[in-house]
Amino acid sequence: MSSSNPQKIVIRTPNWLGDLMMSTAFINAVLAKFPEARVDLIVRAGFEQLPLPHRGSVLAFDKQKQSAGNFGRMLRKEGYDNFYILPPSFSSAWMAFCSGVPNRIGYAGNFRKTLLRPAKSYQSPPRSQHLVKEYLTLLDEDLSLETHRPFLRISDSWVEQQLKKKQLPEKFAVFATGAIYGAAKQWPVSHFRQLAEQLVEPGQSILLVGTKADHDEGEKICKDLQGVQNLCGQTSLTELVAILAKAELLVSNDSGTMHIMTALQRPQIAIFGSTSPTWTGPLNPNAQVHYLELSCSPCFQRKCPFGHYRCLQQITPDQILSKRGQSPLI
Repeated sequence: MSSSNPQKIVIRTPNWLGDLMMSTAFINAVLAKFPEARVDLIVRAGFEQLPLPHRGSVLAFDKQKQSAGNFGRMLRKEGYDNFYILPPSFSSAWMAFCSGVPNRIGYAGNFRKTLLRPAKSYQSPPRSQHLVKEYLTLLDEDLSLETHRPFLRISDSWVEQQLKKKQLPEKFAVFATGAIYGAAKQWPVSHFRQLAEQLVEPGQSILLVGTKADHDEGEKICKDLQGVQNLCGQTSLTELVAILAKAELLVSNDSGTMHIMTALQRPQIAIFGSTSPTWTGPLNPNAQVHYLELSCSPCFQRKCPFGHYRCLQQITPDQILSKRGQSPLI
């Protein structure tokens, strides 16, 4: 079967939650381009319960339990025509090579060229165009970010099913204060606290979400503030998606949570420090992005090389609130 008329397709999706959410634009484009084809996904173990677009199966890969090569060899019996490899790692290309799928489409680099067929070249310098565009170009260079954005299609019944054990306020905003990548992506806790003080009002609650590691910082934000609830470490991944689907607003760093809200296409405020909106900004008409474009940013470092974190410190709650009259977000 030629790559232009495949009957069975498998997509190796990215390992980071944010990149996975961005890849939904690519997955949806594949589903639209090949409406008769089966489209399976390979996801990092732990992501298989997410409501990802597909037309087949979602296969969980756990690198702690199985090598990429063995997982690829397991796929030989499936008879896939096309294997799209979105992560830039050598191991993901090796998985595709071991699968024996005839058309293995991904980018060269990291010694992958001989493993792919075809191995494509990047059209722009690294991080100079949006990551979603990089993904889309693997399928078709003419696909536009205007018409192909990250998107999760979820039903009200799915949301209610995920939240049946949660008691949520009727109206609420969400703050996601963490960023697994590092401190250079995290807006100061004191700023989140000030913003919470000014936004919370009778009948309007704020929920703090994140991992267990974010819990203590969440306590600093919600201390003595009525209507602010710390849920850090208390939600599953699917519960988080469902909470965001009901939220009136998300305020977050450049994080996986930010990208979930982007894929839901719901109101959000995204704060960028060491990373670049050009590369990973929210492709969401309901998004407000705050980024100072200092001379030292984006540095893409986990910690500020200069120790001052001005790219984040100098984005103040007042600056965010100053746009209140220009946007329906807050």
